[in-house]
Amino acid sequence: MDTTTESIKHLLYPASSRPDAAALPCIIQAADSDRVVTFEQFERLIDSAHKGLKDLGVKKGDKVMLTAPNSPELAASIAAVWRLGAVAIPVDFRMTLPEVINVAKRISAAALVASSKVVPDFEKTLAPVTENGAKILDLSAVNENSEPLPNVLEQLTPDDDALVILTSGTTGIPKGAVHDLRTLVQNLEDWGKLVDMKPGKKGLLPLPLSHVFGLEVTFVCVITGACVIFTDPASPKSFFMCLPKFKPHVLVGVPTLYTNMLPMDASSAGLDNAEVLLSGGAPLPTSLAKEFQAKFGKTLNNGYGSTESKIISLNMGGPFESVGRSIERARIEIVNDNDEVLPEGETGEIRISGPMLMKGYLNDKEATAKVIRGNSYYTGDMGHMVDGYLFISGRTKEMIIVAGNKVFPSEVEDVLRKDPLVKEVAVLGLPHSKLGQIVKAVVVISDEELSKRLEGSDEEKKDAKHELVARMKEYCKESLKRELRPMDWEFLPAKTTLPKTAIGKVDKKQLVTA
Repeated sequence: MDTTTESIKHLLYPASSRPDAAALPCIIQAADSDRVVTFEQFERLIDSAHKGLKDLGVKKGDKVMLTAPNSPELAASIAAVWRLGAVAIPVDFRMTLPEVINVAKRISAAALVASSKVVPDFEKTLAPVTENGAKILDLSAVNENSEPLPNVLEQLTPDDDALVILTSGTTGIPKGAVHDLRTLVQNLEDWGKLVDMKPGKKGLLPLPLSHVFGLEVTFVCVITGACVIFTDPASPKSFFMCLPKFKPHVLVGVPTLYTNMLPMDASSAGLDNAEVLLSGGAPLPTSLAKEFQAKFGKTLNNGYGSTESKIISLNMGGPFESVGRSIERARIEIVNDNDEVLPEGETGEIRISGPMLMKGYLNDKEATAKVIRGNSYYTGDMGHMVDGYLFISGRTKEMIIVAGNKVFPSEVEDVLRKDPLVKEVAVLGLPHSKLGQIVKAVVVISDEELSKRLEGSDEEKKDAKHELVARMKEYCKESLKRELRPMDWEFLPAKTTLPKTAIGKVDKKQLVTA
């Protein structure tokens, strides 16, 4: 049996495929009273979710949307979806209800997995989802008391669609990167080997399962027999408390998290066993990497990947500025505008080839054709190679990276434009010492009375801006996920127009330099 087939077996039947690991801890849910789930218990949770979804009528090829904070039940439900040959679509649990309804409708979800412990007035709140034909599985009903189900491995076709990770999903049609089970598991094998994941090791995870990095860390632990510790994704304090308590071997975080560790006492920080400290989601400042190593004697292992490509590279001993060399089955090349491969040291677009790439964007051939050409993914990121190490020198032109979250200005602008107060709007990124970047919104308002105050005395301007910020923040709280909400606002009176290019597009370069 090839290793990938064996790994799929470990993924879907984590205890019965390895009886010697059945009693080992698989997942720890960190809390005031920590919950330890063994591989045997995790397989029973998968059985329970498998039965629950099957009873709802979920079948091969169906799309199953999952939204909840990290938990053993959520991870088990994702694995159960794969057992059924269905497509798992985990989404950010912080999505607003209108967003959840919109995504479920757009993807034609056959089922939605959520938790009545998190969603108030569960059935009534999710009624609009069921009106569109989706069935609901309450995670609270997934338990460890389920009887083992017949093994379905022989019926699986690992090359079929199995996973969709959304790249955006606030308004309009969300883009979702489609992956199959075989290449997902191969990617887990490749980088799991690099970080030497194996039974007895623990990985500390503050990222949600709806993020490709969070999902991969969770399941690389499952297939290798290691243990993953779920912290509270919304609370950095939970991460820091887990360090001395569990002394993990592998840490996962964005640069912001590691920046917040710098004031900690090195002797009591809990890094005794730490072998790999993965950093991703945002550029890792060289100064942070050097300062962290000087204080704790530990190297931050920068990495590179995306929703479309999974994890592509990890820096396991290269220069601080690098995101590392490619994993085993990936090929990284730097190309110019003519699609010609550039020599070492020259900067161009990063092109990735290999089996780990997405099959395409869900129901969006046009968007797929823009980034997948031939057997390669054109990232839109700029970089160069030296001695096989990849160095990233720039991101996609307008993309804003807020604490590791990719924010596209257009999705924020689309939401802000719906507020009657907004006449024109442009969204751009500003540098930020802790978050990497923050979202700034430049708004031409439609309200004449407030416009007059913006043109009045300093005191009137100050009061008008205070009122406008309060109103817009309240609107954004209801309409946008946290990382998409502007943290810096500039308001212009109604008679103003935003600068335009010759073809009528807003000229953001002028706004940046203004």
